[in-house]
Amino acid sequence: MTLFEGCENQTYKITNIQTQDEALKHRFLSLGITKNSQIFLERFSSNKATLAIQVNHTKIALRDSEAQNIFVEAI
Repeated sequence: MTLFEGCENQTYKITNIQTQDEALKHRFLSLGITKNSQIFLERFSSNKATLAIQVNHTKIALRDSEAQNIFVEAI
């Protein structure tokens, strides 16, 4: 499943990141969003356009389109 399909207040392990956008790949890497990383999905915005996650004790906001590129499994 993708991170966008995840549930709020749940911890996930990233299994894959699929995107052809090199700038987005570099952004994910610089934020610590890499394969096998653990992330905590805090919440979605009211219209589900953005989501708040926590990676390595850092809170990050992602667009729904970005979250759909991150494949995860529940821990």
